[in-house]
Amino acid sequence: MRMLMLPTAIALALATQSPAHAESVETRLERLETQNSALEAQLKRQEARIAEQQAQLQGAPGRVKAIEEDMEDKRLAAAQSGASAWFRNIEIAGLIEVEGAYMSPYEGDNESDFTLATVELGISSQVNDWVEAGISFLYEEDDTDLEVDTGYITIANADVTPLFLTAGQIYVPFGAYETNLVSDPLTLEIGETRESALQIGFAHGDFSGSAYAFNGDNKVKGKNQIDSWGANLAYAHEEADRAWAFGVGYINDLGDSDTLQDSINDNRVAALDEAIGTGIDTSHYSVDPTERTGGWTINAGANFGPFNLIGEYLSATEEYDPISLSFKDGGAKPSAWNVEAGYSFSIMGRESTAAIAYQGTDEALALELPKERWLIGWSVEVFDNTALSLEWAHDKDYSGKDGGTGESANSVVAQLAVEF
Repeated sequence: MRMLMLPTAIALALATQSPAHAESVETRLERLETQNSALEAQLKRQEARIAEQQAQLQGAPGRVKAIEEDMEDKRLAAAQSGASAWFRNIEIAGLIEVEGAYMSPYEGDNESDFTLATVELGISSQVNDWVEAGISFLYEEDDTDLEVDTGYITIANADVTPLFLTAGQIYVPFGAYETNLVSDPLTLEIGETRESALQIGFAHGDFSGSAYAFNGDNKVKGKNQIDSWGANLAYAHEEADRAWAFGVGYINDLGDSDTLQDSINDNRVAALDEAIGTGIDTSHYSVDPTERTGGWTINAGANFGPFNLIGEYLSATEEYDPISLSFKDGGAKPSAWNVEAGYSFSIMGRESTAAIAYQGTDEALALELPKERWLIGWSVEVFDNTALSLEWAHDKDYSGKDGGTGESANSVVAQLAVEF
């Protein structure tokens, strides 16, 4: 907006000056041109910083992305306003989500509850031109006790190099997990992976990517060493009222994901207990997996004016051994997908989004995920940074021959969320 108004401002200045002030007009023009160049340079730095941030946030759940983006917005606003160094260097953002839900499960009585679904608090500091440090705390009623969710140090300077390095406890960049709805997509339920890792990446123009390594919780063959790794590559382009993005990713052990590592451990411990109970020799048995099973993912998204489309697919590269994760009479090869469409519009001057999604899984019965899921949702900004969301979900379980119930389940969720 400022750049569009600049020629008009210059014309008015020239029209109101007498010849005796010609020199001062030239000086003013030079100053305005200098300011314009500074604004353009600042805009380029902001775009590079945003691209770099998006590359780092691949694989993170929506709540983490929202907090990081909010802190970045505050930092940029402070820098533009010339605020004090303390305010520029330290930013705090938070998210609180309260939900009311009514559920009709596959079997048994209907359920309903109010829950403090999410409390997330993030603190970020731009220590100097090269170093950023951040930490976030998470609490989820009935799921997660108050804990350090992420803690990281990033070394990057978009003005000097497109490369960046991040070290700490992060959500590794495996999957995008974008959604307009309240519920996490089923792809996240299989692939989300939080680990203490080292990530090296780049963000240059429309392209970004990274590689990362960590010592996973799965100690394959009892080895306690850094031998889990992955990589991702993404492309994102924006122009006028449209934008699109594509991404691919690979991880050498999908069993290190938050959901699978718990399930695999539980299954192997249960198998050990059963073997002990039947008197079988277990001296050579280990609760650790005997091999790694990789995973891959592909995702795409597009915005056309008020419309947006999301598509994502995630899968293991091969079957797990039946003890670790089974399906029917053999090992499982779990996969999941999400196809979603959204439309944004205004209601009484407030932003609002309606969305519909079709999701599903294959060979994921042991993870207690549905075979199919339909969702319809709507959210509206009732006040600044305050949103009310409604969602209906219809699940279809795996069939009886696959070991499921073959039944359907429904749920309705209302969520009140505040970002600050």
